[in-house]
Amino acid sequence: MLLLEGGFALAGRRRKKKVVKMKKKPHFFAGTLLIIFAAGLLFLFIQSLTKEHVSIYEVTETQIADNEIIRGIVIRDETVVQTKKQGYINYYVGEGAKIGTNTVVYSIDETGQFEGDISAIESKDIPLSEDDTREIRSDIASFRNDFDLSLYSNVTNFKYNIDNTLLKMTTVSLLEQLNKIMKKKKVTSSLELVKAKKPGIISFCSDGLEDLSVDNITAKNFEDMNDNWTQLRSTGSTKAGDAVYKLVNSEKWTVVLPLTEKQYKKVSDKTAIPVIFKRDGLKTTADISTFIIDSAYYAKLDFDKYMIRYLDNRYLDIEIEFNNADGLKIPVSSILKKQFYVIPEKYITKDGENESNGVMLLTYKEDGTKETIFKAADIYYKTEKKKVYIDAALFKPGSTIVQKTKSGLKSMKLSQTAELEGVYNCNKGYCEFRNIEKLYSNGEYAIVAKGTPYGLSTYDHIILNPDMINEDDIIY
Repeated sequence: MLLLEGGFALAGRRRKKKVVKMKKKPHFFAGTLLIIFAAGLLFLFIQSLTKEHVSIYEVTETQIADNEIIRGIVIRDETVVQTKKQGYINYYVGEGAKIGTNTVVYSIDETGQFEGDISAIESKDIPLSEDDTREIRSDIASFRNDFDLSLYSNVTNFKYNIDNTLLKMTTVSLLEQLNKIMKKKKVTSSLELVKAKKPGIISFCSDGLEDLSVDNITAKNFEDMNDNWTQLRSTGSTKAGDAVYKLVNSEKWTVVLPLTEKQYKKVSDKTAIPVIFKRDGLKTTADISTFIIDSAYYAKLDFDKYMIRYLDNRYLDIEIEFNNADGLKIPVSSILKKQFYVIPEKYITKDGENESNGVMLLTYKEDGTKETIFKAADIYYKTEKKKVYIDAALFKPGSTIVQKTKSGLKSMKLSQTAELEGVYNCNKGYCEFRNIEKLYSNGEYAIVAKGTPYGLSTYDHIILNPDMINEDDIIY
């Protein structure tokens, strides 16, 4: 629009646009939701880090042993024999030889008249068989393997062992030659052939503990548990009353072991136990009994053979197999207990549709009339007396089950209960209780029998922490 003003035409003034700023409404509700959502996520994240999760363990087959090595003291029925005369002694039997009554053990020469003749006999060449040569070589090999320059006593023992081996091999020949000399000599009163008065096993080692028995054993006997032998065999002059040899009267012998209270509890109910002699690796079974003296615990191992093998030992290191089991290894933490009703197997029936196991449960309608319905119930265990275990959680206390017989229905109330140890098997993606037969447990792992009905198999998957889950729960 144009206006005339003073001869000029003026254009109309443009109107300025007015911008009005809108005030935004605060979105407190949306912000609060975002904060709560973020806090929830943070809580779930922290909870996932701290919360214990259900763990799965794969069952493996293994063997576990609970063995301990204990040093024990050997008790034998043994007698130290003393000479009645003074003189020079020569022996005609070797260490470990079994002798009978009237066997010549040694000769004693009061005057020394026969010493030169006997020495001449011993210096003569005596032929050795292949077995004799093999035994001597074995003694030499053992000495070479165990030789130690710091132990001079080993040399002395080696000489003793070789002399003893040769003596056993030449006994018959020596006695034959000695009898010939005695026949040639007219004066024989100074030489006496001493014979054994009773049968037994010869030993030439003594440690002063020959009178030890289970009845007089004390804790002091186990303070210094090292062999301290004195050699009784001597070719020099002896006095009357000197010990000249030891006779072991029986091949039955005993080893007494000192035990801790824990070890005592492990064997107190056993009558036999596997043992290993650490000296040579011999494995055998010993009859075992336990006893307590002055608050100290002991085990008594009885043997009826191998005594000669350890004739020169008073103390022996013995490995005791307290427990030894071969089966399936599972963690102790996976084991739980479950309650069951025990019923005769004849009450178990089959569902007509899917052939599942169960029982016929007696119920009542609203009008009070009786009816029987099928109640699915798996078998968890079966006894030799044909009784089966069914889940007690499936039934109300006092429930009645029935069995069809030729004469009609036979009923019984569920009353007898029993508890089984087992684990949750999750091979199928959900928890199933499987009973176990525990063979051994050391506090961390257990060994359970393999191949048992309704039990576990190798490579089964079980729940490691069953307290966090229930039976039939699905495992994600």
